[in-house]
Amino acid sequence: LREVFEKRLNPPELLPESFDATQHKFNRFLAALIPKSTTDSSDEGFFSAGWTEEEVAEVKDHIRKHGLDSATGEDAVLYGEILEIPNDALAYLCNECIRRRDVIALESCILKLLTLLIHKRITKWAVARGLTPDYQNGFREGYRANNNPFILRCVKERARANGFTVYVAAVDATNAFPSTDHPTLWLKLIRMGMGGAIFD
Repeated sequence: LREVFEKRLNPPELLPESFDATQHKFNRFLAALIPKSTTDSSDEGFFSAGWTEEEVAEVKDHIRKHGLDSATGEDAVLYGEILEIPNDALAYLCNECIRRRDVIALESCILKLLTLLIHKRITKWAVARGLTPDYQNGFREGYRANNNPFILRCVKERARANGFTVYVAAVDATNAFPSTDHPTLWLKLIRMGMGGAIFD
């Protein structure tokens, strides 16, 4: 999957002045040393255990609640058709894709299902390790992105009531994800304890 998605990345052409150029170069060097096959060091097997029928059922429930009308990929297969596939068959397919490192098909609903399984497994790992901070509402189950505007409103009202000034900055994060420096990201994830077939 990595090679497929790397083509869609949009790193900056020139390294921003705020970056430590020496550290950036060193991170690229270290990331190149990450083996193609890593070891899952988690006792729970977050990154090496195969997906279960129960996990597939959980993802199917998520899709039913949030995305049945999602666009199809080039294969023109709808989520509704995928939801009819038995959970054991979908678990087997997704496990084989990870084991064999096969790409399913770019932007198909099956690929979206697989990436949702990966997302849920990483989320469970992050929660179990206390790695997701409270302010990351968009990445925490049961939280929503509108929690932060509510908090900001409370800050504003409290500041007004107490005669304080509040300064707020709006950051344009339009290119945040495709421009993420992947060598630095991979190193950070390895240092946090990621490793295993799903990480690979």
